[in-house]
Amino acid sequence: MARTMTDSIRETLRALPHFQALDTELFERVVACAELRSFERSETIFLHGDRARAFFVVRCGSVRVYRATPDGREQVVHHLRAGQSFAEPAVLSIGRYPVNAVALESPTELVAVDARFLELLKGEPRLSIAIVSSLSMRLLGLVERIEELSIASAPARLAHYLMKLPAQGTHEHLVVQLPLAKKDLAAHLAIAPETLSRLLRRWQDRGLIRSKGRTLDLLDTRILLAIADRDE
Repeated sequence: MARTMTDSIRETLRALPHFQALDTELFERVVACAELRSFERSETIFLHGDRARAFFVVRCGSVRVYRATPDGREQVVHHLRAGQSFAEPAVLSIGRYPVNAVALESPTELVAVDARFLELLKGEPRLSIAIVSSLSMRLLGLVERIEELSIASAPARLAHYLMKLPAQGTHEHLVVQLPLAKKDLAAHLAIAPETLSRLLRRWQDRGLIRSKGRTLDLLDTRILLAIADRDE
């Protein structure tokens, strides 16, 4: 049987923590508030100050959420991949998007849950409880993000990031995959791309890592952990 767009929306939403505990009848009412949208690389999803008409779940591709600083630089708030949602507070309370969002890949498919969801939320305590619980867990992730950016040195931020990535291998020699292009990783860590490149080259020369595109062998985790603790 051919897969329909509604099937894709249903699968994406059901995997989101917001909706996993909902019964079928209530979940289908959420699905009725959603549509599938496709974006190309570098295409704007929304801009700071736009009216918040929907929140989004990434079905495939990736999204950068960022603020523009007065001097024209981008301050990255999130990099989002498949299965992650964003912009719920804008729809549920703020009314306008407080940041910008742009697609990073072609195609990037998003499930957009529109403002009809707000009316559904008001009349369904079960849904309200599920959303509050899920967004509370999101808040913990944001606290970790603040802690990550508060680390003063670029080497410590990079080492801290690498040591948190899912890895294969032994404790002494781990293999990780960078989920972002190096330019986007630099923005995520709030360091200049050339600084990131210099750090990776320096660590490779010192025998701490071996780089193969987005695959990194972490050859000396003891030293990398020390750098993550701000002691290079």
